[in-house]
Amino acid sequence: MADHPTVPNPQLSEAEAEARLGANHADFIAIMAKADHRFHAGDHRAAAAFYRSAVRLVEQKGATSAGMARDAARAQAMGVWFDQLFKDHLLNSLDKAGFTKANRHPRFQKSLEIMLSERERPPEYKRFPQTPLVYFYPDLPHVEFVDVAQYAWREAFEARFPVMRGEALALLDGQADFRPYIRTNTQRPQGDVHGMLENPDWSTYFLWENGSLVDDHVANCPQTFQSTMDTVPLCHIGPRAPSVMLSLLRPGAHIPPHTGMINCRYICHLPLVVPENCGFRVGETTIEWSEGKMIAFDDTVQHEAWNRSDKNRLVLIFDIWRPELEPVEQEMVTALFAAVDSY
Repeated sequence: MADHPTVPNPQLSEAEAEARLGANHADFIAIMAKADHRFHAGDHRAAAAFYRSAVRLVEQKGATSAGMARDAARAQAMGVWFDQLFKDHLLNSLDKAGFTKANRHPRFQKSLEIMLSERERPPEYKRFPQTPLVYFYPDLPHVEFVDVAQYAWREAFEARFPVMRGEALALLDGQADFRPYIRTNTQRPQGDVHGMLENPDWSTYFLWENGSLVDDHVANCPQTFQSTMDTVPLCHIGPRAPSVMLSLLRPGAHIPPHTGMINCRYICHLPLVVPENCGFRVGETTIEWSEGKMIAFDDTVQHEAWNRSDKNRLVLIFDIWRPELEPVEQEMVTALFAAVDSY
């Protein structure tokens, strides 16, 4: 492919850029400096994200100087170059994995074309459509809450609720290391993320994260982890999934409306400790959790949660494939994200 546009040496150090972005995530000079630093470091994914952030900022607020306009044009050109580089990498990786265009599942091929902006996503005439932040898998029925009676493994899983709840209560009574679900990541552009950035009101205790066990956490609730592993057909997508975690919503907290990353999986909750006046909305439907009764939903449909009590709410969360995906489709999605992660 063609050579990339010239990338100058940044006028700020990377530490200076990060400090300025921490104070003001819309600092254009700092965004460009961070993008250029990431490019020179060979971190193409991060560089592309910051260049695109710079372009969006100018599109939204306009350029305030000729120099800013020139840098925005350079960021735009870098985005085009990265798009082609990314496309070539994905397609070559899928071919090497044995998933050439000739033998890709039709739905997967559509998803790839949508991801690469070669196909328009079909319109969805609903108040709360699927709006995944990262990856859209087409031709799946619109679902808010799933009928969990279809899962033969659910009863065996729910039968282990009493011991799991006991471990949950022990965590809440002890000094468990719950951390804010949305954490600062200096390698990606970040705003306030619905007010949840580093907000302990919504905190998590991961048992399985980024493709591996969190050993010290599993040691504190071994029955919860083993019950999940023994009974649940978890969705495995390299280091991206599954996530198995305990989700803490503190008294008076509200998780604002938001959507998830990919729509080819369902998110499941097993409510472990749920006081009164806690609720959960997905799309048009609002429910109250019931302790020991699993729910599943499409998290790419807008959803929100609240705890209007004076006690902690604790839910076990994990993800499973949507049942419409055939095993070969699951393999292709997994291969796709392996390619993304190796870019």
